[in-house]
This record gives sequence, structure tokens and C-alpha cells, in this order.
Amino acid sequence: MRDHRYIGNIDNQIAKEQRQQRAGMVLVTYTIEHTEGRHRFVAEERGEKVPERLLAKLWRERAARQSSLRTQAGKPVRVVYPGRPGTAAGPDFRDAIVEVEGLGTVRGDVELHLRQRDGDAHGRGGDPNYNGVVIHGALEVESEQTRLYSGVQAPLVDLGALLNEPGPAEDGVFDLWHLLAGKGFARPESEAEATEVLERAGDARFMAKAQWLGQSINDLGPDQALYQALMEGLGYSTNRRPFLELASRAPYGVLEAEAKQAAPDGRRWKIYGWLAACSGLTEAYTTRPRGMGPAMDRKEWRLFQVRPSNHPLRRIMGAAQIIERYLESGLASGLVELAAGGNAAKLTKRLVVAGSDGPAPVGTGRARDLAVNAVLPFVHARGRWEGPRWSNALDLYRGFPKLADNELTREMKAQLLPAHWHGTVSNARRQQGLLHLSALLKGAF
Repeated sequence: MRDHRYIGNIDNQIAKEQRQQRAGMVLVTYTIEHTEGRHRFVAEERGEKVPERLLAKLWRERAARQSSLRTQAGKPVRVVYPGRPGTAAGPDFRDAIVEVEGLGTVRGDVELHLRQRDGDAHGRGGDPNYNGVVIHGALEVESEQTRLYSGVQAPLVDLGALLNEPGPAEDGVFDLWHLLAGKGFARPESEAEATEVLERAGDARFMAKAQWLGQSINDLGPDQALYQALMEGLGYSTNRRPFLELASRAPYGVLEAEAKQAAPDGRRWKIYGWLAACSGLTEAYTTRPRGMGPAMDRKEWRLFQVRPSNHPLRRIMGAAQIIERYLESGLASGLVELAAGGNAAKLTKRLVVAGSDGPAPVGTGRARDLAVNAVLPFVHARGRWEGPRWSNALDLYRGFPKLADNELTREMKAQLLPAHWHGTVSNARRQQGLLHLSALLKGAF
């Protein structure tokens, strides 16, 4: 028997698709099929696959409100937090928190398909981007587990229960504060308490970065330590690891020594050429100096759905110009001296790299991120044994203006704070607090 009802509130989405699918394009209708007490998502189509974004909508809106989700092996699954939607190559949802009988509480990624076999057809098992998957959900399930590229087996969850609107007994809201309380961050009861919690978390994140950079200074020296931190920041969330690897294969000391031997008006292009060749992203048109490692494999970089303005080669050009800018003073000494002035706007300006024929290699927003996440923690770490001259880094951080929101800060703000408290997140310190709380949830178990 088929009950020809639309599933959830998807009428507007379907209407939009139908408008886009005229002149012989696909017309899709959605129904629920009842077979032996089970519900199955059914699409009647002509010539094209059903969009999986509708299933993702059901997961996001209903998964944490369902008590009847089960793995294909029959183990109950409770979704504490369905995760934030993936925006690049990789799983549909990131950083979900789920409780699976026999496994306990785990955090990781969620991949969804209408049919389990679609994952194999899309090559997910051969893609390391999916190694973080802890739940593979599907409406048509054929086995108990899905093998990931790492060799780990992710449990299969039958998503049929998502087709039913949760009843009153199941209705509820996942609570991340309950998990954070075990890490020393209890639920705030007022906006003032929320401010205190975010600032305390923001300071904890700053101190953790400073501690890591202090160790890097000891191990690598100040210039290489700061260079690696800046390169990581230029990698954004998708290419941080490759940028760190590039900084390791093309050390600052080698770039500095070789660039100083070049003509002043050609230094930035020399540095860019060496970095680009070492990255493996372009054909080597220059000989890499002695002391650099072998070129990276292009496959190490994540380029799918990366906007041209954020392409790694554009960011590498930004890195080359920052290195050239502080070639005479030294990277660490130049930026430490600048930060000692206590002027956030001036520090930001000196990290901006304007574009000559397109988007800026390092715009104002990214320059602010570099100041907060790399330069100021570095200055604080170095100031511990360099003297009080640079001890104002923490104060400068605490008063640093608000950065551009990213998907993590937006998601954490939505999940942790009521809408009328969102204005509390008004500076970089409190935004960093949201990121610290997110990191605690990742490692909370």
C-alpha cells in the first residue's frame, strides 16, 4: 500500500525542483511505502537520481528526536547531536555525537544514502575523506557495516524511523551543555554567565595555542615556529595539514637564505616559485634550493569545491609576500615588534596581502584570523622568557575585534546559546571560546 503524502514539509522544495525541471527534465514525486510494518522512502522518477538533500533534512531535524533508530545489527542508537552539515568533499554531517549500544558515546561524521549500495557506487570506501564516519545511514540497508578506507567498519543504521514525525514522548532537544559540564563549563543561566563562560573558554584556547607554540619555539626556533603557524592558518579548515607539510618541506631558514641572494624586485616570485614547486600543485618551473624536501603529491590537497579565491596557490602567494615583507627583520622579530605596539588594526594591516589582478591572497578577514590564531599566541609564548615588553599579547587578544564567523562558530552559537544571547559573541575572544567548546566536545569521550 502506498500513502501518497509528502514527507515532512518538503512541498516548497519539490515545487522549486519542479520549476527547475521543465522542458523534458525530471519530475519527481515522493511517497511512503508500507511493507510488513516497515516504512520505506520511495521516489517515482524519470531519468535522474533522487536528491539526497531531502534525507539530510530529515536527519538534521528529526534524528535527535527519535528513540527508535537501530543499527542493522539491532543495536539502539541515540543521536545526541546530528552534526553540522558538511560543506566540502566528505561526509554529509561532521562532528555528530551518537550513543550506540556496545560502543558507548562517540563523536564523528555521518554519511547518508537512500540505498546503502550508493556509498560503494560513489567510491566512499576508497576515499580517506570518509575515515571519520561513525554512522552510515540508509533507507535501503543490505548489510550490518560499511568498510571505510582505513579498514574500520562503520555500523549501518536503518533510517526508516525518520520518515515518521516524532511523537510527544520522543520530542526533545539534544543538550550539549550536559556534556560540557563534565569539562568544567556548566550551562550559563544568564547572558552575563554566558559571557563569562565564553571568555574563559576563549582564554583556554589562547593558552593552549601559546603552549604549543612555546614548545615549537624550543624545538624548531622562533622563525620556523611562527612560519608554520601562519601557514596552517592560510590553509583554512580544508588544507591545514597540507600547508603544515609544505612548511616542513620548505623550511623558513632555506627560503630566507635563498631569497636574500635574489634581486629585491624578484624575491616574492622566487619564494612563490619554490613553495609552489614544493607543493606539487603546479609544474616546477624553477629549481628548488638545496635543503628543501621532495615535492608533495597533488592528491594531498583538498581542491573539491574550494572557491578560486581560497585556492592553495593563491594562499601560497600570500605566504610568499609575507615572508618577503619581513625578510630583513626576520619573520618572528618583525611581527613580534609590530604586536608589541598593541594596535590590532596596524597588526592586521601588516598581514594583509592585496591582490593585483583578482581577490587578495590574504584579505582583511584572513589577516585578522592569522593575528588571533598565530601571531598573538606566538608573542605570548615568546614573551614568557623574552621579558615584559611583549607581555601585552593577551590583553591585545582580549580586546581584539570580532572575526568573520565560520561554519563552526555559527553552529556552536546556534546550539549553545538562545537566539537573544547571540549578541554576546561580540569579539574574537568569545568566538574563540565557541571553538574551544567545540574542540572539547570532539575530545570529550
